[in-house]
Amino acid sequence: MFERVETGMKADLDWVVKSVKGQVLTGDANGMVSSVSTDSRNINQGALFIALKGERFDGHDYLLQVQELGARAVIVSRAEAIPDDFAACAILVEDTLQALQDLAAAYRRLFSIPVIGVTGSVGKTTTRDILALCLSSQYYTLQSEGNYNNEIGLPLTLLRMNEEHQVAVVELAMRAPGEIDELAAIAEPDYAIITGVEPVHLETMGSIENIARAKTEILAHIPEDGFALLNGDSRLLLEAAEHYPCRQYRFGFSPDCEFCIMDIQVHLDGILFNLRLFDQSSEVFFPVPAARLAPNVAAAVGMAFLLGISLENIHTALKEYKPSGSRLRLVELEKGGLVIDDSYNANPLSMQVALDLCRDLAAGRRKVAVLGDMFELGSYEKEGHWMVGQYTVHTGMDVLLTIGERARWIAEGAREAGMRPENIHVFIDRTEAQAWINKHVGKEDIVVFKASRGMHMEEILAAWMAED
Repeated sequence: MFERVETGMKADLDWVVKSVKGQVLTGDANGMVSSVSTDSRNINQGALFIALKGERFDGHDYLLQVQELGARAVIVSRAEAIPDDFAACAILVEDTLQALQDLAAAYRRLFSIPVIGVTGSVGKTTTRDILALCLSSQYYTLQSEGNYNNEIGLPLTLLRMNEEHQVAVVELAMRAPGEIDELAAIAEPDYAIITGVEPVHLETMGSIENIARAKTEILAHIPEDGFALLNGDSRLLLEAAEHYPCRQYRFGFSPDCEFCIMDIQVHLDGILFNLRLFDQSSEVFFPVPAARLAPNVAAAVGMAFLLGISLENIHTALKEYKPSGSRLRLVELEKGGLVIDDSYNANPLSMQVALDLCRDLAAGRRKVAVLGDMFELGSYEKEGHWMVGQYTVHTGMDVLLTIGERARWIAEGAREAGMRPENIHVFIDRTEAQAWINKHVGKEDIVVFKASRGMHMEEILAAWMAED
């Protein structure tokens, strides 16, 4: 297994100035920078600091601090923010975010290694991580880390590329039309995976058809000798992709898929299924017992297979997979209980995946679902929550606790589907919900914690875990 090499960008300063169309205000543009950062707390000797401005911070306030930490140069959009006697090279641009993106695009073009872009409504990060694991069995692989998948994170990922890397896997996220197109223009992917389309970000997207069109924007950037893997079970996705000329392969349960999932089994230690790869078949084991992750596995395996990774190496790599962050993380408790920590984020489909897992791993334990608000569902907001409530009954949850204004609709759905009212507990206030959980949820139960990121469900889980 090849380990990722993280030496960071090395580039001549004069090339940086030209790439961002900047003007040198202080210092000189001779020499090199050794890395790029937008975080004033994370500056290496010789680094380039880009002063981004957010809602709650402004990188221009930390120019002296980054100079003291060893920054060789800074990129700013306000000349007046440069302190007196500033010694480092200060480069003035109109927009520092645009400069970050322009720099990343120019830097990416210095490398001829294949870049795979992963996007979709759900399962992007899981698919990205599985694919990077498979590719790392034969190649030095750069991959997006954590949630580095947006207009800031994607450029920073590309700026970690160096001459040792042989392939890169980047994740592309969006909240509005056109954003995938903008990110793909920076990354210039040679290959793409679209995991599927689901009713998320409807608040900004308007309809699921718009989501399908937006996700397929990446296909306009795939070169003639590249290809894309699409979820073959998503009619809307396939229709949206029809007019793009790049080669397209499909993964999923449909028999028409080139990478077709068959005979899936769920075991306590993972899922097992047969995967048809064109005219051959291979048995695939994945060490997370969630059947709905099979398409993500199939997509990653299919891409790795098409890029020349041997099936033997793929199977070995899959066994090493561990969920990143709070994504279907399983925690065994001393009293015999089990926690399903899926608190990283939520939408209706991923809620169902977590509830399926809770049901499948219950083994006689009381099943408790602690569920919070799902954001950005737009006109689907009430129905999406209500359907999750219905699904808690379908999966046999014994106790349902909801947290937040929107999550009340989860409780309504569960009640209408037949869950006994005394087993449904509705809280708007987090403190009151925490107190009830600490008192009434046992360490011998199986408990799933899930909500959108902004609900900070991981804090509720941590506080409960800390209780004796």
